[in-house]
Amino acid sequence: MGKGILVSGLAVIRNGVQLDYAFLESIRSALPICDEFIVVVGDSENDTRERISVLDDPRIRLVDST
Repeated sequence: MGKGILVSGLAVIRNGVQLDYAFLESIRSALPICDEFIVVVGDSENDTRERISVLDDPRIRLVDST
């Protein structure tokens, strides 16, 4: 038998810094209940992706998108 139920979180973000969206806080608040957290990062015109990378949590998987 497997590990049990896998809980995945998902966020889609683009230009989160420019739009002043609390995306880091949103991701952090969901992490305690997630086994993995997938963040689809659009082609941003600012450092949105870099700020998510700083969280440095092994459960976070970044997926680049256009």
